[in-house]
Amino acid sequence: MGFPKVTFIAGAALAALTLAGTGAAHAADGQLTLISETGSRTIVYESCQPPRPLQPQLSQLQSFRNQPPPGCQAVLVNQSGAGLVLCVGRGFVPPEFSRPSFVRVQPGTAPACL
Repeated sequence: MGFPKVTFIAGAALAALTLAGTGAAHAADGQLTLISETGSRTIVYESCQPPRPLQPQLSQLQSFRNQPPPGCQAVLVNQSGAGLVLCVGRGFVPPEFSRPSFVRVQPGTAPACL
């Protein structure tokens, strides 16, 4: 009768690992919230491969909350084509990037916000 208990315990452990793995995968999603005077927009992404541009759909950005997954970064690209890597955490948008043309999610490492 010891055999069925071992099988049950092993099955329960495998199920727990599977559920934990699923939760960990969702925790690795990236999230970027752009904040303006008139509202905010949150962009959720699962990967930064391939790099891709996203439209911010807001004018006069003031601040952001950036939570990229490991190995990814978000870059604000202004109308002159200059890019600003957003730090991880909460930060303010410099005036020269307050009207970005787009946000690019790409592979890389972003510094922590101070």
